[in-house]
Amino acid sequence: MNYNFFQNAIYVYSQGNRFNKNYKYKLLVTFFLQLIIPIIATFIPTAVVYLITNSFSVTDFLLIMALIVLSYAVISYINSYLAFKVEIESTFIRTNCFWEKLCDKAMATGYENIESEEGQAKLHKASGSIGSNWTGIELLLKSFPGLLISFTGLILYSTYIMTINSSIVILLISMTIMNFLLNAYARKYEKRTEDKLNKHRVKLTYFQNEAKKLVNGKDIRIYKLESWFYKGIKFFTKRFSRMVTKQRARYSVANFSDSIFAIARDLLAYSILVAMVINGKLNVTEFTFMIGIVTGFSVWLNQFSESLSRLKEANIGINNFRDYMGIDDLTKTDKGADIKPLLNQDLSIEFKNVSFSYPKAKKPTISNLNLKINSGEKVALVGINGAGKTTIVKLLSGLYHPSEGEILINNIPISDFNTLDYFELIGVIFQDVNTLAFTIAQNISGTSDNDTDYDLVNKSIEMAGLSEKIQSLPNKEKTYLSQEIDEKGIMLSGGQLQKMMLARALYKDAPILILDEPTAALDPLAEQDLYLQYNSLTKKKTSIFISHRLSSTQFCDRIMYIENGVIQEEGSHIKLMKKKGKYAEMFEIQSQYYKENKKEAKENE
Repeated sequence: MNYNFFQNAIYVYSQGNRFNKNYKYKLLVTFFLQLIIPIIATFIPTAVVYLITNSFSVTDFLLIMALIVLSYAVISYINSYLAFKVEIESTFIRTNCFWEKLCDKAMATGYENIESEEGQAKLHKASGSIGSNWTGIELLLKSFPGLLISFTGLILYSTYIMTINSSIVILLISMTIMNFLLNAYARKYEKRTEDKLNKHRVKLTYFQNEAKKLVNGKDIRIYKLESWFYKGIKFFTKRFSRMVTKQRARYSVANFSDSIFAIARDLLAYSILVAMVINGKLNVTEFTFMIGIVTGFSVWLNQFSESLSRLKEANIGINNFRDYMGIDDLTKTDKGADIKPLLNQDLSIEFKNVSFSYPKAKKPTISNLNLKINSGEKVALVGINGAGKTTIVKLLSGLYHPSEGEILINNIPISDFNTLDYFELIGVIFQDVNTLAFTIAQNISGTSDNDTDYDLVNKSIEMAGLSEKIQSLPNKEKTYLSQEIDEKGIMLSGGQLQKMMLARALYKDAPILILDEPTAALDPLAEQDLYLQYNSLTKKKTSIFISHRLSSTQFCDRIMYIENGVIQEEGSHIKLMKKKGKYAEMFEIQSQYYKENKKEAKENE
């Protein structure tokens, strides 16, 4: 939905007022001061002419002018001080209030919105509206007061000018309309090209972010990727800058025309006033005052036109921000089915006729899937890459929603649960290990120091087999990961990180545990050892193990071989090997590979 700038102004200022209750009072004072200062400035030369032409004494002249100038100076100082405070607070509103809102939305919205191309595009557009001082949110905060002030000034000045000569007002307004139309053309071009500009922004941001990531540091140096990153950043910077330049060029035409119109309208207005003096319709004092009023009117008109153009420009960004804030989170936030009785039970899982298609996909990833996992059962999902295993995990985790069918926990559809409540039932160790630059304990507990149960952290570390390593560190579980926050931080090995992820799952102690190829980066023996460790620590949990190495999942109660989103075979390892189907074929291929490697290693000894 597109909002006009008045609606967006109400939205932005209402949010800003919640962040800073005194902000509106400073705005009101600056509004009054910025309105009265030009009037005093116009009155000063008029007072000089009046005092001289009416033969005031030098003493009286100096006293009166000193009072006027002093008042003007004091008011200007107060205005400058408050204007500076308002500008700083406008920046704080953008960087604190609106960035916080955007981050909250990005973290709370459904994972489908985060992963999809459309969701990513909307997020980048929203980020662009709060990315600098002169876009979107802050541009409105800076421009809207100017619009109201200039509009009020125009009403006051035009009312007075109309009593003298209405043609001056008509002349000034008509030329301003021409300038406004040129600005409207520039805004239409900006709106028309914003999607293309956003694509360049997304790609440029990706290159910039990846170039800075510590995890990429080794590859960049060893494989000399810095040249590739540099060329990518340079290429998309040029494209982005070229598009911005084209947008700005349209506004430059409007600004240039405004300068030409300003000269023309001032000359014509002054000519009318001079003619009125010559004809005796104005005296010298009135002429001086009218010159100031006409000049002030022209300034108000320019400010009004400029503020209106900036607000129209800001409106594009604010609508992008509100568009992202208004997307359906695809989550259930109202009270759902009670999960408390389920937290201490063995849980069963059932997929009933579940299908799922990714956006823009030509065919479903999961097709009419039916499976039942009994309470406390350990099941392995195996198959080639792209078979749909991870998609099943995302569906069961509540990160995705089925296109068709339903998923049940203890015969309760997961759609009946509050989304955040449902997450308490699930513990997942994903293939990608993402750690934060906080302490080991905070990475395990997923919360702050004050809310972390350190006894449970240490118990989880011990159960995960990481206790010896952690106890050897000077700060033990309070050691920071990486040196981004603490210069004494450390880096854990791949296997140690996997054990830390297991400790995180044990700390959460959810009744359902899912392992989505978390050991893919480890060698087969290390993977099997970790899986056996997982198995021994999760005896009372319903568990799902995913691995592309079939030898690692032989301990499971059942193995399901998945292909093209459909269960092709299922049963124990022994049963599937006897069947001599696709599972057995894949197992033999993998085992043959390991046998050949082992034979080759012996020959080389």
